[in-house]
Amino acid sequence: MRRFAVLLLAGIAVAHAGTPQRIVSLSPHATELLFSVGAGDRVVAVSESCDFPEAARRLPKVSGYRGTNIEAVIALKPDLVVAWPGGNRAADLDALRRLGVRVYESELNTLGSILAEARHFSEWAGDDDSRRTAMRLAGEATAQIIALQRRYGDSKRVKVFYQLGAGRLFTLSDRHVVGEALSVCGAENVFGRLPLPAPEVSSEAVLAAKPDAVLVADPGSLAAVREQWKSARLFDARVADARVLGVDGARLHRPTLRTFAAVQTLCESIDRVRQTLR
Repeated sequence: MRRFAVLLLAGIAVAHAGTPQRIVSLSPHATELLFSVGAGDRVVAVSESCDFPEAARRLPKVSGYRGTNIEAVIALKPDLVVAWPGGNRAADLDALRRLGVRVYESELNTLGSILAEARHFSEWAGDDDSRRTAMRLAGEATAQIIALQRRYGDSKRVKVFYQLGAGRLFTLSDRHVVGEALSVCGAENVFGRLPLPAPEVSSEAVLAAKPDAVLVADPGSLAAVREQWKSARLFDARVADARVLGVDGARLHRPTLRTFAAVQTLCESIDRVRQTLR
């Protein structure tokens, strides 16, 4: 089992000269982290998918699924653009760099990297209080994950299929932060070793994997997914509903400080399944 304390040491923070005064954030997770550590007042624009906190919703939107509006970004005269390589077009980021805009790429795929990024972003807030707040929040999250790991990490392993929603069967592998969260909770991701972060699998593959539980990342799809696996007879009819559970995918998938509370709830859900396997 991977140990969180080790991962925490592998933070991805990269130092930049100078404290940015005008930040454009093109990533929902970066926007949320910036506000969490006191640098939100320096954010002058965001992407369309930046919906938390409420203050971020009121900022100009300069990016969306069609790409980034380069002219709109330049007009805001940012001294830093925070981008997400997995969600922003490389061509757009290259264009910004060619125009002299400093671009910082934030790609977080471990719990430790979330905390390292929070600490790094707090340096951009430009005051000691923000840095101390970030350190406190990071310390609390670290203690929380270590406690969960001690409580559940060496328990009976629960084999889980992590399903993103109803319909086509998309899941998350261990290349995504959810894979680490499942490990902390003492669960085995049955498709964790697949090479893509969000692969599509077949119902036959799920049946062959024989998971102990299905975790549904979209609670609104829970009823449909339960019917889906009842029809496929994945579980005995007497326990089928108890083995298909809804989890907080919105917080688990977006790597921010809110992710850690979602991991605790995830562990509790998995442990309820564990109790039925004894």
